[in-house]
Amino acid sequence: MKQIEHKEISSKLMKNTLIVIGRLSYPNGSAPCNRVHLYCKALKHQNGFPFIINLHSTFREKPKFNFLARNDGIPFYYAQKTPLWEDNILLRNMNKIKGLFNTIFVIRKIKKKHSLKVLFYATEPWDELFLFVFLKIMKVPIIRDCSEIPSFVINKKKAIKLHQFFLRLRIKMYHDIIVISDYLNSYYSEIFPKKRIFQIPILVDMDRFKKTETKKNATKIITYVGYMIGNKDGLQNLIEAMALVVERNKNVKLQLVGSGPDKDMIQLRNKVKALNLCNFISFFGKKNSEEIPAILSQSDLLVLARPDNSQAKAGFPTKLGEYLASAKPVVITTTGEIPKYLKHKESAYLAKPGDIQDFAEKINYALSDKNSQVIGEKGYEIANDNFNYKLYGKKIFNILQN
Repeated sequence: MKQIEHKEISSKLMKNTLIVIGRLSYPNGSAPCNRVHLYCKALKHQNGFPFIINLHSTFREKPKFNFLARNDGIPFYYAQKTPLWEDNILLRNMNKIKGLFNTIFVIRKIKKKHSLKVLFYATEPWDELFLFVFLKIMKVPIIRDCSEIPSFVINKKKAIKLHQFFLRLRIKMYHDIIVISDYLNSYYSEIFPKKRIFQIPILVDMDRFKKTETKKNATKIITYVGYMIGNKDGLQNLIEAMALVVERNKNVKLQLVGSGPDKDMIQLRNKVKALNLCNFISFFGKKNSEEIPAILSQSDLLVLARPDNSQAKAGFPTKLGEYLASAKPVVITTTGEIPKYLKHKESAYLAKPGDIQDFAEKINYALSDKNSQVIGEKGYEIANDNFNYKLYGKKIFNILQN
């Protein structure tokens, strides 16, 4: 990973510049960082110029890069001038404030020579308000990525009308917004001009995934990859479904790849023990993005048991793009955008959300289906035709020109 100097910031960036600002851990984050990275790669394919600013420093150990570096040709900057987390709470908050001013300084420096827009991704309201004041003065338009339903809808908070009022105020800061699903497009169309809403689905770098044959082992490998927080991806349901699967098939193993808060991981491990599944379910821990393609390609089946809730209806799981890109058969619930792209027994195996019995039956069917490889290949085609990041460079470029 190449280190770069401050003087390179303005010399390399030109017109059609997109500065992405967010509470990210780029380049080592999960789904949000992956989406930001592919926005930037797509823009580069159209000869645009991306630059990523990480507002917060999150690394507990010193990474291989400095606060200003380049990843896959994309320059990124840690606004606090260090990627390292500060343990002292007073210093940490002072660094956050310093990071906001450093962000303004960098934008101002680039703005002197180049036209640009700023994209807010995973930013907090107070960060946005502070930056908005200065960006307004500099006449820099703001784009906001709205890939998730607002948290007050997910958490069903009280005084929802008050939250909606503040959302309507907040959204006035943005020149354009990007959504990931039809649901979110419809939701924001009620409070934001529809002509300034752009829809971009999940994105995947197909070049990372090479189609390979699964090793013919007696044990069938089932894999889930993701962030294990709460029941967002239906992990509790998946574990219960596995208890039904092993009643009929002992030659299976589920590998759970990823991490989550300690509380959630303890609950999952306890559930595995309670159902006597320790011999059938393994926790692989967090893996970096370079390791994921190999893990998926060596699996027989990939699974995602998302429940039917407001988050699932509005969202679109990034991991699905990677699942399909691996050309492996997928068992997944029919939530959100998924039925829009996938058909049962044609490009995936679709199960009813929240129905543990049905999910287990779909797993058993997929493992015994002689047509499963063909279904995996069809899923690959769906990903390449709809989610390949290279398809959206022109659209992102046009947003900058809008």
